[in-house]
Amino acid sequence: MARTATPSRRPGSTNTWQRMMRGWLRRRAPIHPPLTLAYRQIFILPTRFGWMLGLLMGAMLVGSLNFNNNLGLLTTFIVAGLSVNSMLMAFRNLHRLAIRGGMANPVYAGQTVSYQLSLQSADKRPRPSLRLRHDRELVGMDINDDGAVSVAVPLATRQRGWHCPGRMRIETTHPLGLFRAWAWFWPDRPYLVWPQPADRPPPLPESGGSPGGADPSRQVEGEDFYSLRQWREGDPLHRIAWKASQRHQDLLSREFREEQSPELLLALDQAPARDLESRIAILAAWVVQAEQQDRTWTLRLGSTEVGPDRGPAHRKRCLRALAEL
Repeated sequence: MARTATPSRRPGSTNTWQRMMRGWLRRRAPIHPPLTLAYRQIFILPTRFGWMLGLLMGAMLVGSLNFNNNLGLLTTFIVAGLSVNSMLMAFRNLHRLAIRGGMANPVYAGQTVSYQLSLQSADKRPRPSLRLRHDRELVGMDINDDGAVSVAVPLATRQRGWHCPGRMRIETTHPLGLFRAWAWFWPDRPYLVWPQPADRPPPLPESGGSPGGADPSRQVEGEDFYSLRQWREGDPLHRIAWKASQRHQDLLSREFREEQSPELLLALDQAPARDLESRIAILAAWVVQAEQQDRTWTLRLGSTEVGPDRGPAHRKRCLRALAEL
C-alpha cells in the first residue's frame, strides 16, 4: 500500500490565535473526544438580547430608586432572579455532556463529508436546544430521555488526502436566550478525501498498453485462430477454409484474433497529463470505470502496486492509495 500521509489541518485552525487558545484550553481540561464537559470547559456570556435586557433592567433600577417606585424595584429583582436562573440552566445544559465518536466515510474531493459524532448525557437528563457549530455550519439537536443522540456535521472538501475537521463548538441558549453557554473541542480522528475523477478520461489502457491504443469493444487481428465466418470480398485466398466450405456448401473464411489479457494495468506514467494532480484524476476515473465494468486491474504507483483484484473493496483501496500519494 502507499505510504500514510500526515493529516492536514484546515488553514483556519492553524493560525496563531487558535494555537494559543488551544494550548490554553488543553491546560484546563481535555479537548479531544472522547471527553465529558466539566465546569472548566464551559464558558458563558450574555447574548445580544441578554445585554439589551440587562441595560433595560439597569435603567429600571436607577429610575425606581430615584422615584422610590417599589413596583419597579420588584419587577427589576424578579427579572434579575430569572436571569441568574437562566444562566445556571444554560450551564447545566452542557455540564457532564459526553462527546464521543468522530468518523466519516470517504468522499470524492468537492463533495461534502458527513462527520459523525455522538452526544450523550452522563446523568441521563434531557438536554434541549443544543447546537453544534463548525465554521459557518450550524446543526441543532435535542437529547431526550434516552440520553444520547447522533449528529452528522457537514464538512466541505477541496483537496484529496487525510484531513482533520478542526475546531468545533457545542453551545446552547436554553432556556430563555439570555445567556449563551459554549465549549470548544477538537476532534482528532481524520477523514479521507478521494481524488476527484477526471470528467473526460481517455479510454482504459488494454493489456498494459498506452491509453487509447485499443478499444475493448473492437477485436484486434492476430495470429490465433478464432472461428469460421462467411467469406467477404477482400479476404485473402489463404484464409479460405476449403474443406469446411465444401462441407457446408458455402464459402467460409478463417478468422484470426489477438488474445486480449483480462487484467488491466493502470500505471501513473500511463496517464496522458503533465502535472501530478491531473494524472491522479485520470487514474481515479480509470479505477471507477474498471470497477463498473467488473474488470480485474492492478494499480501501479511507482514501486508500489495494489492488486490485482476487482470489486468495490479493491476500488476503495486504490482510491485511498491515490489520495495518499
